[in-house]
Amino acid sequence: MHRTFFIIGLVVVAGTAAALPPDITGEAIQRHVKFLASDDLKGRGNGTGELERAGDYIVEQFKAAGVEPGGRDGGWTQPFELIAGLAVGRENQLSFDSRGRRVALTLGTSYYPLGAPANEDPSIASTDLQDLPVVFAGYGLVVPALGYDDYADIDVRGKAALIFSHEPQERNVNSRLNGSRPMPQTTLQAKAAAALDHGARVLIVVSDPSHAADDANYRLFGLDPDTEDSAIPVLRARRTEMAPLIDAWGLDRIAREIDVDLKPRSRPLADVTIDYVEHLARNRRTVRNIVALLPGSDPALAGEAVVIGAHYDHVGLGGRLSVSPERTGEIHNGADDNASGTAAIIEMARAARQDRRRFPRTLVFVAFAGEERGLLGSAFYVAEPAIPVARTVAMINLDMVGRARGSVDISGLEASPSMEADLRAAEAAAGSGLTIRREGPGAGRSDDSSFIARSIPAINFFTGFHTDYHRPGDDWEKVDADGTARVARLALELAARLATRPERPEFIRR
Repeated sequence: MHRTFFIIGLVVVAGTAAALPPDITGEAIQRHVKFLASDDLKGRGNGTGELERAGDYIVEQFKAAGVEPGGRDGGWTQPFELIAGLAVGRENQLSFDSRGRRVALTLGTSYYPLGAPANEDPSIASTDLQDLPVVFAGYGLVVPALGYDDYADIDVRGKAALIFSHEPQERNVNSRLNGSRPMPQTTLQAKAAAALDHGARVLIVVSDPSHAADDANYRLFGLDPDTEDSAIPVLRARRTEMAPLIDAWGLDRIAREIDVDLKPRSRPLADVTIDYVEHLARNRRTVRNIVALLPGSDPALAGEAVVIGAHYDHVGLGGRLSVSPERTGEIHNGADDNASGTAAIIEMARAARQDRRRFPRTLVFVAFAGEERGLLGSAFYVAEPAIPVARTVAMINLDMVGRARGSVDISGLEASPSMEADLRAAEAAAGSGLTIRREGPGAGRSDDSSFIARSIPAINFFTGFHTDYHRPGDDWEKVDADGTARVARLALELAARLATRPERPEFIRR
């Protein structure tokens, strides 16, 4: 990711430290993070009992903080349903027939689904394709602006499309296909969409010959069955098992020719068919947002709200959501992502309750589930808010705030320029000693996105990506607890300004 730094000189002297809320301490932050990111909670995967234990812990901490329940039916929680992984039936098979030669592949060993149109019952076939003709569609790329289209001269309607991974000339800095930088059309999602647009019934991806090794993890599916939802099956087939057929069809030679002149050479594979039967079913699970309220101290403003949120789910044992899929099966503890943000909002609730008069508007504290599955918890919250969306003046999101080391990235103020003054006042009051930067992933990359979509100004606090992101190494010992406490103080002071200002902050859609 290309990152541009904009440093705002807002480092405040330590002389204002007496104004800090006394109980947002590194010790308290560390205590919460150690529990939430412990091996006992096994990475807080959505749909697991460990995520439920984390939710119970957050409820107890909100109760101890003295805030009020803001969930469904007067409780602390807001249950909703999501899809988490797959149930795998017993009759999954993929085989190729080529002029009397049959090659059968094994699920989880020599092929696995990257995307699937799963159903609700693994005993019923979600896909059953027999004697389906196969078309070689090159790299499966459609890039009209650069004059390249693997589907231009073939018909894959009602057939299987077989493609190579990656893209031609990917190491050639002078290639017209974006030089040596990967194109957006090279992602498997984009290739699957192109195959679907052209009418293919199934897409089969094999590692291209320019790579010394097949980089897919076939073991992953057996350890943690999961796929993207897709309208057609998208399958990864191991090159080793496919090699005799690839050689017989001359596909490596064709790939090398494409790499020379960037002329697509897609073609039907004569007398080649596949049989594919898929018994996969979605695992529907109920998860919970945890919602707490601190009623506003001014009756004239208490009907309006500032939401302060952080997601508390993570990726469990890794699976397709891990950046190190080869380590699937290991606990991905998610201390920074996002036990740190969850710990911060717990302590913010405690500190705000101790001095409620500072918050004329109501504060809504939400620990979101389902963020790692596509911001599902925050999307559910804005559909069923504790305070109506029309009366929600702003949202503050804390996602990965555990590696401060003296700075914090803040995104979203460009949609509400008047909040710049609120941030400066908050920094002066908090005395955080943090350098505020405009780096990070930008607004709308976390649960703040669900609020932005509803035209609610949303500010995201973030302390940076690191090599432990979505990997097993994101452990509590690496969290800068004192730095997280400083971020929490700054965010709470911003919430105090937003809860106090007489006019609502504007929202400018970009």
